[in-house]
Amino acid sequence: MDHSVALFELATAYHSCRDLDALLKALSVQLGARLTARGVLVWLVDESGEALACRARWAEAGAGFEPSPEPVTEGILAEMLEATRARRLGGKDLDPAALVHLNENDRARVKTALYAPFVAPAGTVGVVEVLNKRAGEFTPDDVTLAEEAIRITGPAYDTLRALEQEKHSNLATVDRLTALYDIGRVFASTLELTDLLPVVADKIRDILGAQGCNLWLVDAEKNDLYFAQQVGDDPTTDADDRCPMGEGLIGQAAQQGDAKLIADAQEEAELLAPRQARSQEFQLTTLMAAPLLKEEDVIGVVEVVNKQDGTAYDEDDLFFLTSMSEMASIALNNANRLAAERKVRELDALLAISKEITSTLNLDHVLTTVVHQAASVVPFDRCAIGLFDRQKFILGAVSGEAEVPRTREMDQLRDVMEWVARQADPVSADNYDEGWKVSHEEARERLTAFLEAHGHNGFYAVPLKDDQGTVGVLALMSGDAEFLLENHLEVLSILASQTTVAIRNARLYQEVPLVNFWQPLVEKKKKLLAIPGAQWLDWAWKVVAVAVVLTVIPWPLRIGTNATVVPAERRAVTAAADGTVQRVLVREGDRVAAGAVLAELNAGENRVRWERARSNAAQARAEMAQAESRRDLNTATQARLRMEMYNAEEALYREKVEKATLRASINGLVVTPKVEEKVGQFLEQGDLFCELVDTERMAAEMNVEETKAPLVEAGSKVALKLNAFPTETFVGRVERVSAQTVAAEGEQFFVVRALFDNPDAQARTGMAGQGKISAAGGWPIRGWYPIGYVWFRGWVYWGWRKVWTYLP
Repeated sequence: MDHSVALFELATAYHSCRDLDALLKALSVQLGARLTARGVLVWLVDESGEALACRARWAEAGAGFEPSPEPVTEGILAEMLEATRARRLGGKDLDPAALVHLNENDRARVKTALYAPFVAPAGTVGVVEVLNKRAGEFTPDDVTLAEEAIRITGPAYDTLRALEQEKHSNLATVDRLTALYDIGRVFASTLELTDLLPVVADKIRDILGAQGCNLWLVDAEKNDLYFAQQVGDDPTTDADDRCPMGEGLIGQAAQQGDAKLIADAQEEAELLAPRQARSQEFQLTTLMAAPLLKEEDVIGVVEVVNKQDGTAYDEDDLFFLTSMSEMASIALNNANRLAAERKVRELDALLAISKEITSTLNLDHVLTTVVHQAASVVPFDRCAIGLFDRQKFILGAVSGEAEVPRTREMDQLRDVMEWVARQADPVSADNYDEGWKVSHEEARERLTAFLEAHGHNGFYAVPLKDDQGTVGVLALMSGDAEFLLENHLEVLSILASQTTVAIRNARLYQEVPLVNFWQPLVEKKKKLLAIPGAQWLDWAWKVVAVAVVLTVIPWPLRIGTNATVVPAERRAVTAAADGTVQRVLVREGDRVAAGAVLAELNAGENRVRWERARSNAAQARAEMAQAESRRDLNTATQARLRMEMYNAEEALYREKVEKATLRASINGLVVTPKVEEKVGQFLEQGDLFCELVDTERMAAEMNVEETKAPLVEAGSKVALKLNAFPTETFVGRVERVSAQTVAAEGEQFFVVRALFDNPDAQARTGMAGQGKISAAGGWPIRGWYPIGYVWFRGWVYWGWRKVWTYLP
């Protein structure tokens, strides 16, 4: 029988098939109609190549056959997968036990069946199953038609399968590019090395679907690698592991500077044997390692172990790991640079403290300097220093206080520090979620009760010792547990040693005999005793009168200080994306409004890609609408996937185009010199383009002596007289007082910041002058004090500090 008409209709139907599912659906429909069958199922080999899964089916209304949801590896389908010709069954030839691929209730309904291997140019890819001919049994002519239909379907199947694989590959590429973009943003979100390492390992493990991700960093001094971070499960490594250069997968990747791929661990069993011996239950199956490079130097290695889905890593995975390792290298390098710069700053601050405390023999000044300036080298909420005065332990200074308060809290702190002074090692206590961890268990109750009562979750105290014994204790408290890192402990140890030397020197100076001081005082005493009583009475009335005048008459108390004009608000305009400056619209000194365009980066290529993505999205949207109108769900689904992909691509490039325009974030003045000369300059993300300063409202920074700091508070009135405008007075208010002191010219100062209006833009950054701050409090009027207090308070405070030094 001539089947050319049926085959022509089948080939014509294939012209409208744009994907594999539509092709197989058309095949099942045409075969069901031409062979007058009640049901057709198309089974294809799955990715493993050893089992069959139903990919398409057709059935008459009410006569459907339910295929098995599980992959099929036996029965009649397994036999036909190995066959070369079609086969028809009926009557006694049908064995329900061989129909394991159908639902158990449907097996008895099968009366006749036709099975044909699905042969494509690349080989057999599945089996076509035709069930229950409406009248009689399937004929040899039916077998011929089925084989011819499958023969012309094979090339179309290979073509559409290749297109489908290419589409999946493109989608995977877009997903990986999006993932790389997200990874770049995540890696750039922190510069703290301790926070960055787990983020890097977790992201790489998550994207590659690995069971475990390990980070190794290079130790340049020992010429090996040490284990830095692990996310996931890999019992073949330990936290204390070190790997010599050139040994194992990690050592080879670090020494050669090239990424390594082990698709099958059995092929490299000798190389991985030392690691595999650590855990017999956990089997290494597939691994990758990529070096972390800083220019040409290796700073570490990132390793991923075993895929979660059980498959092996391939070259695409290795390329993706290499790309992520490049981004991780940049982030780790930035974190290392920040740590190095921070260490330099800490050492500079430590050197400044050392110079300050070793340049004086005044014990009070030494103690005050340590507690107030220690915050520049180590973090804490409160710092206290105590010392032995003969056999009695006293608190010498507490941060944030001009004098040690006489409170119950300070008495409890003194008792705790006195106990610490009698210990051989530093004492620490940290409050974690699971409870307190205390270095000395015998002090647990005493320490935890004090810390909990005053809201502290972290405590660290260092005994100040030298070869002559213990001179005191330096204690730090914080609201955070484990607030000191390893580098902080090193710096604190150096500070404690320097403080010990300074206290010992000041103590020795106080013990020098004062014979030359007492002799003149004895002579003055003899002269005073020789004065007559009437003269004493006359002097007493005069003293009382002067005391009344000095106590009753009020006088405004103003705290005089130097002042330097600084911007009240300064904003840096930085590049949000990489690009070359194409056009600059402002110059130094131009006044701009918030949102004004300052410059434009070259975004031509991204704009073209944006328009192309938008056009493709519109086209995909139209195709989806057409497919839905035809009720072609498969085509509509594919169109929707393409539309979503193009929408994501459009959003990505739209964001890049928008980031190419640099805008002003505030109303202000451009203060960057020669900003117009940046045309043609390439800016990386985060690079500074210019700075804006708000000139309508300026600020003044003033150094107030630490002895006068209690008289200053936020909101106090400030009068400023700038050197450039001697006849103008600028009036403002104190905005804030710094939390710690700064050292200048051998004295300690608090930095006071005041805000004042500058409507005519007369005051400019850097101008200097004088300031007067109205004192807080006062009697009988706010800011007014008795004239005696205003005139003589400085002398009285100085005298009392000197006297207190010699008091027992």
